[in-house]
Amino acid sequence: MAVAASQEPQRPLIPHPAHQPRGASRVNHSKPTTLDIQLQVLSALILRDMRTRFGRTIWGNLVVVLWPSAHVLIIVATMALRGMAAPLGESAVLFIFTGMGPMVVFMYLSRKMMEGVTINRPLLSFPDVKFLDLCMSRAVVEIMNIAASIVITMLIVAALGIDPLPEHAATAIAALLGTFVFALGIGLVNASIVTVFPPYMVGFALVIITMYGLSGVFFVPDGMPEDLYNVFMWNPMTHAIMWFRSAYYPGYGEDASPLYVIMTGACLIFLGLLCERAFTRKSL
Repeated sequence: MAVAASQEPQRPLIPHPAHQPRGASRVNHSKPTTLDIQLQVLSALILRDMRTRFGRTIWGNLVVVLWPSAHVLIIVATMALRGMAAPLGESAVLFIFTGMGPMVVFMYLSRKMMEGVTINRPLLSFPDVKFLDLCMSRAVVEIMNIAASIVITMLIVAALGIDPLPEHAATAIAALLGTFVFALGIGLVNASIVTVFPPYMVGFALVIITMYGLSGVFFVPDGMPEDLYNVFMWNPMTHAIMWFRSAYYPGYGEDASPLYVIMTGACLIFLGLLCERAFTRKSL
């Protein structure tokens, strides 16, 4: 009997999966989905972009965030030194802020997306990194940067004794989101062009300067002759600025077309995606 007991087969240490109790955890060996991979790539690119641009110290972050705010302060100081009155309202500071808000979104987003593709182009050697990943990661970083800059500028304006809050907050937010759609479309088209023709980056700086001066940041287009006014209204940024200012100045901006800003941006996004499939992939 002792010999028979010693020869009895031993039970396995790990039970068969069919015999495991209900609720027992099982190791998930499933492969990550395409969406999981793209989200991981996007988050890694965002973190890399923030570290390479801002550095690892808080001072680097502060300088980059305050840079757009410096544009507003410099222009306000220039108007104050020249004794220029505000075309709308009583505050020149608020008038410039309402013009610079949408313009900062357009300038930085459309230009930085183009620069991001140029700087991070070597990362495309990795099979999981795509052209659109570089564009979207830079867009996310710029949106966070611009949002922080607008908040800081509003705090500075409030410190000067001026109320920076709009009377219609929903209109102001919608105007900034519409400008974002337009700037995103311009950025996608720019990124596609610069991959084929790198000198375009220098030429686009002239476009920004032109838009900066002719979009209504420093003046009100309504006071111009009708023929010239109709020409200015072809510019989507003129509509975006008038749309944003209508949140601060009741009764202003009746001619502004939010639909024109959004539809122009949507068409540019479609054009940018079309360019990416048509010739950008072949040139990378």
